[in-house]
Amino acid sequence: MTQTKKLQTTSDAKILSQERIFDGYHKLDAFKIQPRSLKHGGWAEPMEREVMIVKDIAVVLLFIPETDEVLLNQQFRVGALVAGVEDPFLFECAAGAVDEGEMPEAAARREAYEETGCDVTDIEFIGKAYSSPGCMAEQFHLYVGRIEKAEAGIYGHEEEGEEIKTHLLPWKQVRDMLDKGAIANITAGYVLQWFARNHERIRKQWLGQ
Repeated sequence: MTQTKKLQTTSDAKILSQERIFDGYHKLDAFKIQPRSLKHGGWAEPMEREVMIVKDIAVVLLFIPETDEVLLNQQFRVGALVAGVEDPFLFECAAGAVDEGEMPEAAARREAYEETGCDVTDIEFIGKAYSSPGCMAEQFHLYVGRIEKAEAGIYGHEEEGEEIKTHLLPWKQVRDMLDKGAIANITAGYVLQWFARNHERIRKQWLGQ
C-alpha cells in the first residue's frame, strides 16, 4: 500500500470510507471497514480504525560466512524511549524505506551500504512481516545478505539526524543476545530467529560446501 492509494473493496473487506486525517512525516487515515466474518459466511460488523500509513521497509541481516560473524546496527529509537524501555539504543538489522519505483531487494542492498558501508553479494529472501497490523500499514521485506568484510564504526545520514553504530559480532554471541532478550527490535528478532534455524544451511551454501 502506498502513501496515497485508496483501498478498494475486496472479498475480504468492504471499504465503507477512508479519510486522510494527518499528512506529515507519516500519514494517518481514518477507515470505516466491514471485514468478512470468521464465524459465518457473511460480513462482520463494521469497525472504525485509524491506521498509520508508511512506506514498505526492507530489512537485511548481514553475515560473513567465512568468519561466522553478523553485523548489527545500534541506534536511538524515540518510540522505544516513549514506550518506557530502559535502553532506547536498540540492536537492529540494516533497514530502511523502499523508495517509489524501487524493488525491495534493491532497497535492502542500498540500505546496507548506506548504514554500514558494506556491499551485499549473495542475498536470500526470508519473507514478509507486519509489526503492528492492528494500527499500522507497515510491510517489512526481510532478507539475509552476504558481505565479505565490515568495519565497525558510525554511519547514517547526518542531515537526517542518524547516528548508526555498527557491531561486528560472532554469531554465537548474537544468538546468546537473542536468547537473553537483548534484541528488542521485532524485525531483527524475527530475522535472527529464522537465521538461527537456517544458519548452517546458509553458511554451507555461501561457502560452496
